[in-house]
Amino acid sequence: MRLLVDETQFSLVSEILSSASKEIGRLNEPLLLLCLPTLSSSFSMAAIESSLVDNGVTYRRKFSIEEPDNSPWIKIIDDDSEKTSLETNPFRLTISTLVVDGLISHKGDSRKGPLTSVAQAHALAQLISPNGHRIRRLRPWLISGNWINSAMDNTYDPLYSALRDILLEEGIIKVVPIPEVPEPNVSEYEWIDENVLNAISSRWISLDLEGKARVLSNLVRDSLIKSKPSTSRLEEIVWHCVLAPGWSTDLAGQISSARLYWEENNSNIASSKVIDKLIRDGVI
Repeated sequence: MRLLVDETQFSLVSEILSSASKEIGRLNEPLLLLCLPTLSSSFSMAAIESSLVDNGVTYRRKFSIEEPDNSPWIKIIDDDSEKTSLETNPFRLTISTLVVDGLISHKGDSRKGPLTSVAQAHALAQLISPNGHRIRRLRPWLISGNWINSAMDNTYDPLYSALRDILLEEGIIKVVPIPEVPEPNVSEYEWIDENVLNAISSRWISLDLEGKARVLSNLVRDSLIKSKPSTSRLEEIVWHCVLAPGWSTDLAGQISSARLYWEENNSNIASSKVIDKLIRDGVI
């Protein structure tokens, strides 16, 4: 796998994360992991905890962002209200979303997008445990933070595209249209008729390119009169579903399933269940 901190998109935080991983390797007391019990923070924590488990580092999880005085800690912030930063003696790492250059357009202009706390957590986790089984299995979740970030609802997210391309080049994922997803989860999309989707999937292989474009256009026709999803998100939902080896449901569908934990449990329990399931199974 490519080293994420060496990628251009991580240049603003690469030194911080590299130094942090070395400090973690020197710790002789348990590491405290701090976050609020949100979906995004759960994805961040799953990556970091997986690397710590893989590397035998003792840690404790706490759903709070109140900073203790003496214990070494990592704090996850979903938004950009703080900056990714590192202190030592004692060890204190804050990981927070920031806006960076994502891609360079054909005109040479840089396009900015959110480098989410989830993506940074994956970069740190890779440094902590480069060959760890759990963190390698979680690699496709690198882009989960960008999927749930509001940037994709407003405009094109160049960071999502850039990170997804990295996963594609590594052979970690494949991108397919929704009829090729074995068990799609479209429960969040009232504008998709599941019966129609099932009918399309059953005859998908027999359609030519023009036929495939036509049936998918008809499938999402009802979405065009709504303010959401945005055009960019709609394209990802229907045409660019992210699948990894062994997955029956694409990434977006699994994220939809993860959201249900918060409807069925209090936030602390929901977050714990999502983190634990990702560490254990690598899927939701």
